[in-house]
Amino acid sequence: MGGMETDPRVVARLAAKREDENWAFRTFLKASCGLSRARLNALARRFGDQAAAQINCLACGACCRDIVVPLTDGEITAMAAAVGLSEPVFTERYVRPIDEHPKAIDAKPCPFQTGTRCTIYEHRPVPCRGYPYIGSDVYEHSIAILERAEICPIAFEMLEQLKTHLGFRRWR
Repeated sequence: MGGMETDPRVVARLAAKREDENWAFRTFLKASCGLSRARLNALARRFGDQAAAQINCLACGACCRDIVVPLTDGEITAMAAAVGLSEPVFTERYVRPIDEHPKAIDAKPCPFQTGTRCTIYEHRPVPCRGYPYIGSDVYEHSIAILERAEICPIAFEMLEQLKTHLGFRRWR
């Protein structure tokens, strides 16, 4: 795998240009790729792991500029303590109901990001720890994967490698 794009701004532009192609690829995966779910997930994990080995997420930080982060009560407690606020003040300042999440941070950008770094990294919530969720079920999470490919160079590269490997006819 060579020539991986690691600049999140370039990835966002490329993903936007390939939006229709990516939705067609989702249909291809669901209708005619011919792989078992386990084999497709193994390929996606391999390509995602290869991409992850080529980028320093802490130097990128793109995910922290545009993501909704669902929170548990325990995560709110830990994050509030990390920034030296009481839970009620922390909740008032940072936590909102967003979509189907009753407690979340709408990270556009994350209020705990400075440059590309998380100021509460050791106390970051589970959704941040697992992003971009390489290894999740591709069939079940295909929409989320397409959304992540617009933000994360790792997810973008994984998707592009899947297209190439599966012989998907790219749009020009």
